[in-house]
Amino acid sequence: MKTFLYIFQVLLKSCVIFLIFFIWLRYIFSSVWLAVIISIAITLILELLSKAIKRNKGIKASLKLKEKEDAENMFFSILRNERKLDFYYNLAKTRHCNVSKNKKYITVHHPDKQDVIMYPFIKFQSLSIDNVVEIIEHIKKPINKLVILCNDYDKNLTNQLKDFSTEIVLLDKYQTYKSLYQEYDFFPEITEKLNPKVSYKHYLALAFNRSKTKGYLFSAIVLLIASFFVQYNLYYYIFSTILLIFSLISFATTSHNIKIEKELL
Repeated sequence: MKTFLYIFQVLLKSCVIFLIFFIWLRYIFSSVWLAVIISIAITLILELLSKAIKRNKGIKASLKLKEKEDAENMFFSILRNERKLDFYYNLAKTRHCNVSKNKKYITVHHPDKQDVIMYPFIKFQSLSIDNVVEIIEHIKKPINKLVILCNDYDKNLTNQLKDFSTEIVLLDKYQTYKSLYQEYDFFPEITEKLNPKVSYKHYLALAFNRSKTKGYLFSAIVLLIASFFVQYNLYYYIFSTILLIFSLISFATTSHNIKIEKELL
């Protein structure tokens, strides 16, 4: 099913790209077949370039707008919860048999491999390199793998952590939602909600939500078909191209990405 869905998504994206180029190549060249061949060639080249870029960056998962809001409210609820460590202890217990709880962190013991420490740094402040050093010093024992949950962190921090001998994984509130809560199917109860801040980004997210892809695409195809029967069809070309670009943006819109290659805990 996942393979079929992936193939469908690739075909849909390729069709949109093909139509964008075909509209204008058909306008430039008198031969429809020449426009079709060139459009297919350009589409294949762009698709191969897209695959190469994705291969370098890794296949990434994304959060939808509603999930993003839930992630923020869950973090705020956990922040206000005095027994926050119990939640993460119970989460780890859903999949791992041997789990222990310290005053500030959780240890997942593996009989056949190294242990993993999960440290919830649940504060509004962004995680810094100094905070990481303090966490390691607080644990006071050899660490094989350390997973730190936090509100946010400087993306340059991941490069600084490469100098540490310990494997350290950082998860902000969105990555925690995706890699931990969804992966374990274990979510904190939302008891507190942040006041939503409506901004232009919010309206853009609504305008280019993936659910709008079909609407933009359908409207563009209707205009494209109409252009075959209307004498002054340049306007139809322009607006169908704009709608196709909108559908491509909506289809490709993702946010808060995290690369997941192996088991977290």
